[in-house]
Amino acid sequence: MRLKLIAVIAVLFILFLSMPVEAKHIFMAGRDVTVEQGQTVENVVVVGGQATISGLVEQNVIAVGGSVVLTNNAVVRGNVIVVGGIVAKGSGSLIFGDITEVNSTTLADSINSAMRGEMEGWSLILNVISLCFFAIILIIAMIMALLTPRALDAVVGAIRTNKIKSFFWGFLATLMIVPFFMLLAISVIGILLIPLAFTALLLAAIIGFTAFGSLLGNIIITKIFRGYQRSIVKETLVGLCLLWLLGWIPFCIGMLIKALAITFGLGGVVLALASRKTRQ
Repeated sequence: MRLKLIAVIAVLFILFLSMPVEAKHIFMAGRDVTVEQGQTVENVVVVGGQATISGLVEQNVIAVGGSVVLTNNAVVRGNVIVVGGIVAKGSGSLIFGDITEVNSTTLADSINSAMRGEMEGWSLILNVISLCFFAIILIIAMIMALLTPRALDAVVGAIRTNKIKSFFWGFLATLMIVPFFMLLAISVIGILLIPLAFTALLLAAIIGFTAFGSLLGNIIITKIFRGYQRSIVKETLVGLCLLWLLGWIPFCIGMLIKALAITFGLGGVVLALASRKTRQ
């Protein structure tokens, strides 16, 4: 059920990125949102704010880092999903879908459920761990986009102009990881270099994944907004959030999307380094 709800979030995120301005969808970050009595909207998504519903929401209400208040007059025909907050439900409100809360209370319940060997508890715990990893990668990506935009843009350009080569070199680099570390392990000096090599590989993977996300964000934003003035920070934020959401699509599709992003990204890093050495 949780995978289904997360897939709904991913679909809604894509929907909000591609919708025209006049559509009756509400997407707000850092501010509270109120749907007044008698007002009808399609979807409500709030990040870092509270959603107060007194009218009709035809599809879903989603709050990340905030809560949802459903007054007595609220009608939601889809799901209500809250991450990091609570759902306050009036006695007269109508919700036709599921209500999902992910907060400290539900996390504690999930831990107890996991200790009893129930898979539902483990599912939520793994989802929270995944969210923490994504937050770390997002922080690193934002630091790179702010402090080293040219280096990140060079990898983005390498992927954009050499898509086939990027995939080939990324796939080759992935295949060489295990043999490379096995070669290091056969000598004392190599063993000492393993932590350094692992750190370099991890950094290259993060840079490549970030660059692919930035490219994806650029493609999406430029197709939606005419006259868009490029901002690598915005593109990176949008692209990485979309990749994370798409990564939750079930039947291994999400894992495949992430694997392709890392492969293209690694190849882009290799091409960007090769191009830099050639210029020198």
